[in-house]
Amino acid sequence: MKERSQKTLVVEEQQALTAYLDGLLQEIALDEVDSEPTDVRVEAPPRVMTRAKLVSVPDVPPPVPAVQVASRQAMPPDWAHGAFQCLLFRLAGLPLSVPLIKLNGIMEMPEKITPMPGHSPLFMGLVNRHGRKVKVVDITQLVMPRDRIPERAPPRNLILIDDARWGLACDRVEETLTVTADQVRWRSAQGKRPWLAGTMIQHLCAILDVDYLASSLEDGNWG
Repeated sequence: MKERSQKTLVVEEQQALTAYLDGLLQEIALDEVDSEPTDVRVEAPPRVMTRAKLVSVPDVPPPVPAVQVASRQAMPPDWAHGAFQCLLFRLAGLPLSVPLIKLNGIMEMPEKITPMPGHSPLFMGLVNRHGRKVKVVDITQLVMPRDRIPERAPPRNLILIDDARWGLACDRVEETLTVTADQVRWRSAQGKRPWLAGTMIQHLCAILDVDYLASSLEDGNWG
């Protein structure tokens, strides 16, 4: 009975994660609809007609062509033109990825992390790598609603970004995928999740915006 309940819990968690990723895709699609260009047309004034005699009517300028309002279409970043590779990993069961071009390495989670009191709860502490300090963070609360974060085992790996200044804690590292820009639903400029670069449609895997993450972590903007 206990084993069955455990299996049911796992299935429910997977369904919740799939629904969350599906929601990311739908949210990006809605952003794209909102950013589609609209046509603004100006009609020419009506023609003047008289019965008794011809009246001189000033020349009427031709209709003003449709003015296309500038749109904010979702465009792939510079590193995503053509085929590119991403490293897949799991965070609280959620499939995420980072572009290999933005990856500075992978390391196992050390047994000891130097705590840094007074920092955000997302900041786990410091670890040493080749004589340099790596700031370890858990971004789970940034990428998932708090009520959907499941209980989980301690993280096994660190994903190193921003010249290995930051280590993103993760459950495990999986595989490397090669994708093309048209296989990704890219986040538009007005997207509500700035940490999200886009979502792989086929694999239902979110691609992290590493540049945004590094910048926001450095600035202390954890939201």
